[in-house]
Amino acid sequence: MSSSPNNPTDYPETPSVGWNKRPKVVEHVSADQPIWFISDLHIGDATPCDAFFGKDRHLIALIERVKQDISLLVIVGDAIDFHQAWFFIRVLRAHQELFSALSELARNGRLYYVIGNHDYEINLFQEILSFRVCDELVIGDRILCVHGWQYDPYLMDALGHGHQWSTTIHHLFERYLGTWLRIPLGEFYTFGNRLMFWLAHKLALGVYAYASVMATIGRPWSAKVLQDYLDYWAQGNMGDPMAIFRPAMRDAASPEWDVVICGHSHLPGLVPSGNGLYVNTGSWTFSSSHYVVWDGKGGWTCKDWITGKSFTTEFYRLLIDGLIYQKDFWQWWRENYMGMLRFREGEERKSRLRGWESYVRDHQRLSQMNPLGFAPLPDQIAEEDIQLLDPNEP
Repeated sequence: MSSSPNNPTDYPETPSVGWNKRPKVVEHVSADQPIWFISDLHIGDATPCDAFFGKDRHLIALIERVKQDISLLVIVGDAIDFHQAWFFIRVLRAHQELFSALSELARNGRLYYVIGNHDYEINLFQEILSFRVCDELVIGDRILCVHGWQYDPYLMDALGHGHQWSTTIHHLFERYLGTWLRIPLGEFYTFGNRLMFWLAHKLALGVYAYASVMATIGRPWSAKVLQDYLDYWAQGNMGDPMAIFRPAMRDAASPEWDVVICGHSHLPGLVPSGNGLYVNTGSWTFSSSHYVVWDGKGGWTCKDWITGKSFTTEFYRLLIDGLIYQKDFWQWWRENYMGMLRFREGEERKSRLRGWESYVRDHQRLSQMNPLGFAPLPDQIAEEDIQLLDPNEP
């Protein structure tokens, strides 16, 4: 049986809140045409805590390339970070030229928008920006495109129980403490983030002790729920953000689909799964500018727009061989915590500039760079040419 989001036996019932309190919309497009995919832009209010980092010129250049190639552009969710910016008008004022370019492409019928978990006001996309909005996009008969929150084991429940407020509070802490509170810790090795991990560990000890007591009086699920969430967090820190890799790969290998395309995890790549292919569109947060191209003939490309770097299975090595699933939260803590708020995976990166200041500097640099213009047509990777990495390869 396929584990597609369409199958109610495999996924929890979709919560009836916010933008999701409506019938599901599924759009269909032809597969015999070039299609560009981007996702997880998280465009905010252009302040230093806006994770989009002012890459308007680069994204406009990509839009111009899509127009030049007479292609479709699919945004696979989470274009606007409403939780960070608070109000839509703040985002529009900060990125007027960018949204004008996106709206023009949409009015010409060449932009589809697949709803993500941060997109709780779809009318803004439909009525103001003219995007063609859907929950799922089916390309031909064998390619499924969804944002990916449908595979997230915890977000499915959180959408109906305070996800919007918890995410807004998270951004408030980042804004007013002046630090990133994100995973993986090694990439956001700020004092505030290290302190958050340390406090989370102490809180987990207390809650786990309580859950263990509850287990002794006949309520073992309390301990299991906590342990599962801690493992979810640890595995995200080790390389499986949002824990969507395994369920998405099952769909990609199912008889129903040849290819499953997701965003959500911010981890770009092209990963074979049985006779199918899992495609992740990455993100445009911080210094990333990932995109995926389907050439309409069976070829896939996954690249970074600014650097030109190509991706296939590089970020999925530990997920393919399953090593990270052999560790739980407590083992990760024992291997990484070195005392005095120092963590091994962050200390190993000491040679580079760390902290909030480095991201402010990147923000200033990226916002001042000129657009790349029209890059040559990217090298295309045929599906049959993508090989799994050998886990024993150095």
